[in-house]
Amino acid sequence: MSARVLPELPLAVADGTVLIGDLFLPEADASACVVARTPYGTPGLWPEAVALAEAGLAVLVQDVRGRHRSGGTFRPGADEAPDGTATLDWVTAQEWSDGRVLLAGTAYEAYTAWCAAPHPAVVGVASRQPWPSEDAPALDDELWWRTDLGTGDTVRPGLYDAVTALAPGLADALASPGFGDRWPVPLGPWPPTRDTWAEPRERAARAVQAASVPTLHLGSWYCASAATTLRHARLAHAATVVVGGWASPLTHHLLPDCALTLPEGPDPTDLMHTWLLAQAHATPFPPPPLCLVLPEAWTARSPLQPPAPRRAPEDVAQTMPLDATATPLPSSASGRRAAAVRPSPRDVAAEAVFRLLGGPGARVPSAGHSADLGPAREGPGLVRLEFAGPVGWHGAARLGVEVRAPEEVGLVATFVHARPDGVRTRITDAVARVPAGGGRVELRAAPTAVRLPEGHALHVELTVGRPPRHAAPARPVALDLVPQPLLLPQPEDLP
Repeated sequence: MSARVLPELPLAVADGTVLIGDLFLPEADASACVVARTPYGTPGLWPEAVALAEAGLAVLVQDVRGRHRSGGTFRPGADEAPDGTATLDWVTAQEWSDGRVLLAGTAYEAYTAWCAAPHPAVVGVASRQPWPSEDAPALDDELWWRTDLGTGDTVRPGLYDAVTALAPGLADALASPGFGDRWPVPLGPWPPTRDTWAEPRERAARAVQAASVPTLHLGSWYCASAATTLRHARLAHAATVVVGGWASPLTHHLLPDCALTLPEGPDPTDLMHTWLLAQAHATPFPPPPLCLVLPEAWTARSPLQPPAPRRAPEDVAQTMPLDATATPLPSSASGRRAAAVRPSPRDVAAEAVFRLLGGPGARVPSAGHSADLGPAREGPGLVRLEFAGPVGWHGAARLGVEVRAPEEVGLVATFVHARPDGVRTRITDAVARVPAGGGRVELRAAPTAVRLPEGHALHVELTVGRPPRHAAPARPVALDLVPQPLLLPQPEDLP
């Protein structure tokens, strides 16, 4: 079976804006249609469209409003519901359509899919590493996305790298007043906060919850979208969720000198195609391995876990012998535990008070997502807590810290995998705002599944900001810290 292509198809929506798409049709009678709406240009989706058309499905790949060939102005997150609805109305009115629509996409494409999911023709939604993230985006990730991919009429691959190469002091300036005015492309409101994308984030979540159709959720622990993937899967009506360690050029910026372990496992594109065909032809979807436990163990258990049971502070305190590496709290009825973990005794005494400096002269730089962080750092700008392996968790790790601070600052915990060969790579981050005067804050990391074996170690590095990912104070500031036990959620079947 071969596909035929109808390129440059115009579709006028209610306000007269013309959206342009490319249609791939199978040599068959009326069929279900896969719709993918993208701001990144349709050519990147053509190989997938051809494969699906050859398998008997119609495929429409469309430039969203204001991008590439489509008219109008691109406003991220704003117009995808009405434009998606108009597109699906047009699809289902065509003679080659049997009235069924499957939606699919990665990153912002997944957002456009959810915005159109309430349409009555939709029979399934496949989402990979969806936009936007649940928390405030890291400054460098957001700047890269807006520079290369997420603003203007077209994508600009490589522009972020070119600009930062010419501005070596950029890391100290991302959150400075007027930074957006000095950047070579319009960024919109800057710097981003958790509220920046609140409206599209909640719009997508409401659509997921309202969609009473089968859904596929593909996520990656190595991507800031992991929490969104899990949230959507919990809200969805009939969800299949797979979380691995995949790298998408649309959702995380891998460096040429990648130091991450990228384990072999199911291919996300193959998973999405197989699932779409299963939904279209009403055939079983073969269950794949569902959850990668970092760094490299694929398992058949669900990436979703019940919420950790709430524990009174005195219950936690009773499980804290200083010489313990990981002391499990009692199991809950749901089969979920928490482990209260203290750093290695050689590093930290009970109730140790640390002086942490931030600002000029004490900044600790972050590194690219996949880069080797280098030797474990020591110095006044960093407090490093070390936890010897084996150590593992599945969910959101939490670290409480008692802080005395003269002014409001951002406290960052960087979770680092330290390998026996000396390579150190970031697993995830946690950020908390410390109010002026201080108090107890909780650093809650993005969810992940980790099992570091003996000989490996977990480093939790506390810094006042960590540019360019997280803004550092512009003037010197000194904090006194008392880290509390690190709480690691522990499913019964964590390998």
